[in-house]
Amino acid sequence: MEKVSVIIPIYNDEKYLEQCLDSVIKQTYKNLEIILVDDGSTDRTPEICEQYREKDSRIRVLHKKNGGVGSSRNAGLAMATGDYVLFVDDDDFIYPEETETLYKLLKKNDADVAVGNFQDFIVKDNVYRYWLNDSQYFEKNYSIQDWFQFEYKSNYFNISEVFVVPWGKLYKRSLFEDVVYPVDKPIEDDLTTWKIYLLANKVAYVNKILSVHRVRGDSASLKSQDRSYLFPAEASIERLAILTMIGFDTAVEKDAVIWRLQVARDNALKSGDYLKHRNAIQLLKILDRYSK
Repeated sequence: MEKVSVIIPIYNDEKYLEQCLDSVIKQTYKNLEIILVDDGSTDRTPEICEQYREKDSRIRVLHKKNGGVGSSRNAGLAMATGDYVLFVDDDDFIYPEETETLYKLLKKNDADVAVGNFQDFIVKDNVYRYWLNDSQYFEKNYSIQDWFQFEYKSNYFNISEVFVVPWGKLYKRSLFEDVVYPVDKPIEDDLTTWKIYLLANKVAYVNKILSVHRVRGDSASLKSQDRSYLFPAEASIERLAILTMIGFDTAVEKDAVIWRLQVARDNALKSGDYLKHRNAIQLLKILDRYSK
């Protein structure tokens, strides 16, 4: 049985961490290396990590200086010795069959990445949010070019969010040989996940809920009212450049660049960042001039 390295970046999450770790320990796929990367936590998180390390020999713990979630992912990848990698966020939890389902899907289809769907748990309302049910189950293989057509398709089983997040996927570890997550950005996945896909040969997808993503009022994705924080224009601009150079269909990506620049322009004006505001205006003018 091949080994899966489960990497969990952790920071000050004493409230939800035990539920997360219990869900990983109880996976039906047992050959796991569970890597806990404590990013300089100041609550009971370090203590919880050590307690779990003592009761499960598969758990390894790294306590490091605070450097952000990107640096924690990089540290976990550097420690990983498994054949495959699975990320889990510290306040989420996964259903018992997630790892086994993704592993079998990947092997059956000779894919480099296996992807499943998820559901949200809205903390403030104490409710789950669903966008698919059991009757909508299917499995499908995608070429990398076809998979990129789902990047902004939010009305199809929330697939656009499935596309971008690092978790909910089983990757061949070899894909990360030359991939690093940015350490100086608040949102690291939008700048990185797509690059991993481009190093793969095939993506296998299962339309089934395999994990629960906890939506909290204090999470990184909700802290800022600045939408350009959530949807950085630089990510789409870099994607557009690379996808154009390798001959992909970039019509949707071009639209995304324009929309994100508009968001950056408007939010920079509201926040008083006039240099960022003027830079977005400049780029939009250039695009408008040459699109006529």
